[in-house]
Amino acid sequence: MLKRITAFAIDQEMLNGREEGARIREEILRKLESEAPDIVLPLDFSKVKFIDFSFADEMLGRLLRRTQSGELGERFVVLEGLNDSLKENLHIALKEKELVCVFIKPNSEVEILGKLSDELKNTYFAAVKKGKITARDIFELDKMDNISAASNRLTRLKEMGLLTKTKDEVVNGGGRQYVYEAVR
Repeated sequence: MLKRITAFAIDQEMLNGREEGARIREEILRKLESEAPDIVLPLDFSKVKFIDFSFADEMLGRLLRRTQSGELGERFVVLEGLNDSLKENLHIALKEKELVCVFIKPNSEVEILGKLSDELKNTYFAAVKKGKITARDIFELDKMDNISAASNRLTRLKEMGLLTKTKDEVVNGGGRQYVYEAVR
């Protein structure tokens, strides 16, 4: 089970340029690497008023590529404290780079920023709603013809950093299935 740790607060009002993006990304990476695996680190943008594309790409884009590669183990980031302008700018920057990230709204609801198909988005939100999810759950929920397609969706969401594999379990009648948890 993922553990949510204390947020990393970004205290500057104006975030621009690759140099600043790299500096803050390195601070976040040090924080992530200092923590045990199976964590979610919220990035708190509540004091930020402006982010340019270069900063967003250098800090968030490269950070997400590192977490999604598995290089950091099961360590994830989510965004919080975004005003509408920041949310829109980050959504566009992530979409441009074909990346995704979870945004936690003030009411604790979850939103996905970046590029994600409706099919994958629906699967992710099913995982959020259920807490834990398997390919069999998706297969039955979407009335699919092929359980491999359901399994492929979950694998793709894991590769995107939106799900984490929590365990595998024996299935009645033989075989094994993986159990996934939504990153949030």
